[in-house]
Amino acid sequence: MAGRWRVRWVRLLAAAGVTAVAATGCATAPAGSEGGGGPRTALTIATSFAVSDLDPIESGYWAPEFGYGALLLKPVKGGRLEPWLLAELPRQTAPTTWTLRLRPNLTFQNGHRLDAAAAAAAMTFSLAENASVKPLLPGAKVTASGPDTVTLTTATPTSYVPSLLAHESMFPIVDTATYLPLRKRPAELVAARIWAGPYTVTSLTPEAMTLAPTPGYTVSAPKLQKLTVRFVADAQARILAVQHGEADLALYPPTSAARELEGRSDAVYLSQPAGTAAEGFQLTLNPRTGPLSELPVRRALRDGIDYAQLATQVMNGRYDTAVGFYPAFLPYARRNQNHDPDAAKAALEAAGWRAGADGVRSRAGRRLAVTLLTYPQQPDARTIAVAVQAQLKRVGFDIAIRQVDDINAALKLPTGWDAAVLGNGTLDWTQTDPVTPVIASFTPGGDSNYGGVSDPELTGLVRQLAATTDAATRDRLLGRVQEIVVTERVYGLSLALKRVPAVAAPSLRDYTVPPVALLWVDAF
Repeated sequence: MAGRWRVRWVRLLAAAGVTAVAATGCATAPAGSEGGGGPRTALTIATSFAVSDLDPIESGYWAPEFGYGALLLKPVKGGRLEPWLLAELPRQTAPTTWTLRLRPNLTFQNGHRLDAAAAAAAMTFSLAENASVKPLLPGAKVTASGPDTVTLTTATPTSYVPSLLAHESMFPIVDTATYLPLRKRPAELVAARIWAGPYTVTSLTPEAMTLAPTPGYTVSAPKLQKLTVRFVADAQARILAVQHGEADLALYPPTSAARELEGRSDAVYLSQPAGTAAEGFQLTLNPRTGPLSELPVRRALRDGIDYAQLATQVMNGRYDTAVGFYPAFLPYARRNQNHDPDAAKAALEAAGWRAGADGVRSRAGRRLAVTLLTYPQQPDARTIAVAVQAQLKRVGFDIAIRQVDDINAALKLPTGWDAAVLGNGTLDWTQTDPVTPVIASFTPGGDSNYGGVSDPELTGLVRQLAATTDAATRDRLLGRVQEIVVTERVYGLSLALKRVPAVAAPSLRDYTVPPVALLWVDAF
């Protein structure tokens, strides 16, 4: 990915990438051409993230996105949840007890029964082995209390249980009895067919994944006869694959593609509507070492960023402005991210950081240098990083941008980085829960607490949030969380809210980008 703010799409520039796609035989017919004008029966998606295996712990979050897995609940538009593998919404029968009733006659793709015992086994395995859910439900237990009834008992009252059941990373429902013997042999998981989604993976290579309808699937009728997901790292190659008729959808396109594709007839840039973006790019901070270990420096960094410019100019108006930790349309959102370069300079001056001849500040012979990480799978990450670099230079920061291929591995290291532009949201994947992302990112043991934050007041607040079901109490507590995270102690920031995009073939110009959760094939 180029580091320019504008990427010029030249049809022959990425010929090598397009040839690689074409050689694998992914050409698809236009929508409606199958069966003489009938509904689409084949779909090819080009994405930047490779699905390395079908292990539910290592990479299970791809399963609902590409249709080979189903969750207990499904997140839908409007901040609601609907039954998926469950027959009804879960019932809280006591402060710490939830009753889950499965649909009748469910099976895994290998034909094994998906009954209460099998579901309880999958959930129990997640509670024991899944780093995403363990800190959210410590001490929880799952039992089969009937042929199709599961009981989830939590150690303390927990308001966000339903959103966990609809979250792609928390409780992947697989045939645990078949999976466990193969856990160390991931290459055999394709043939094992351990999942319970409408589409079954028939092959998985480093280049692509192919899927077919699951025979006898009872939850809904799969409409596609063939689904192909191509792993194409280069953003230009993904879009060119659509333009050449070799893919139907290109995921994770750079925002600059919107302008480049205006007026073209071979591809369409699609995105969610303005004012609805609920996730985007966060600035993850490392307050353990380096200059960001100083609170005045973190506050100066916060005030030196022009959030409106990032959304309206840098991202060509295709993003919503991040005015605070949570999206502005939420009732509990605080507007506490403000561009104030004078305040940033004053904070640095008061902390002894003096501007040099080149504008970069230093103290005791040490420059105000910050290493900012980006990663290629999200092309906009570097674009935003370059803009932030320029903005913060004006108040005295020396920002060095470093791109890494595996952002999660890099952030798990306690040193070697000061900040990172990370594609993420401050709501959970279902966009119904504001609490679990705070637990994951800013409390000890959270699987996304890359900065090692350990703040007793913040930890206490999220414990209270987890137990409350009263909206007014929740909003008050969330207000205090935002004051701590953004205003007072600056543990993390929201940079810009992305209206999730895709580039589609002309035959899919009416395709709706998933409004919540990235259920890319759910519309077919």
